[in-house]
Amino acid sequence: MAQISRGKIVKRTWKWKGQKRVAYVFDVMVDGRRVRQQYAGKQEAQDELDKFRDEAKNPKPAILEPTPAPTLGEAFAKFLALKSNKKTAREFQRVAEHLKSAFGADTRLTDITSARIADYKIVRMAVRRGGKSLTAAAINRPLGLLRNLLRQAAKWKVITEVPEIDFEEESAGVVRFLTPEEATRLLAAARKSRNTALVDLVEFAMFTGVRRGEALGLTWDRVGRSRRVVLLTETKNGRPREVQLSANADAALARRWTPDATGLVFGSRNWNSFRQAWGAAVKAAGIAKFRFHDLRHTTASWLV
Repeated sequence: MAQISRGKIVKRTWKWKGQKRVAYVFDVMVDGRRVRQQYAGKQEAQDELDKFRDEAKNPKPAILEPTPAPTLGEAFAKFLALKSNKKTAREFQRVAEHLKSAFGADTRLTDITSARIADYKIVRMAVRRGGKSLTAAAINRPLGLLRNLLRQAAKWKVITEVPEIDFEEESAGVVRFLTPEEATRLLAAARKSRNTALVDLVEFAMFTGVRRGEALGLTWDRVGRSRRVVLLTETKNGRPREVQLSANADAALARRWTPDATGLVFGSRNWNSFRQAWGAAVKAAGIAKFRFHDLRHTTASWLV
């Protein structure tokens, strides 16, 4: 609290252009500093002195301006830095660049409202590629990442609420899996491929249900054939997990194993090394509309 004297009112007179002038000055000490202010009337000077003393003794709290919300670019930089799974982070980065281009990297998160998101969605729904509209999935994926970012921003307390986002309804699609007879044909076709690792990769995935990236990223130091397990570290959620090896899966590894085996089990983590050979094998086996990921569905259906 400021140290302030009682103060006094001093009458001041002077002449200006031959006329007598009168004024009243309040005179007060505040924390050792002298303050004087002049007024035309004595009562006005007294009222202002009383007001000055009251405000000096009881200052009003400073009104702090709220910190502006981060920009979309700043929020994405922090959000993506928290992603430990590098593969997921790279995919998110691609979508983030699209969103920053659409909404503006310098746009404050508080300016990304439900109405603005709806306008973005309308523009996306009007896009044509190859004469066709974007799929519901293509529209929803960026919206899903944007919602995740805004939810995280709410947890950071940099925005007070998350705007509502309407997603397009996606069809469930068709779950494709192999019959035992189709599986036999596919393995036979893969065995004839110039890519000698293809049949081992296909059989391993078919009898473990692992994802393509998990299989391609598998290294020999993560293979425990004596325990009949493999440890997957490059998983979708970034959490390592063990997978039990069936006799067929172990047989695929056995064909590739040597006493001094090191590095990647299937020779390359790049799907482009297998893409053409995989397509040729599927075609040669006479299997229509079948993706590598459908081997995972095949494993699940056989287990059921």
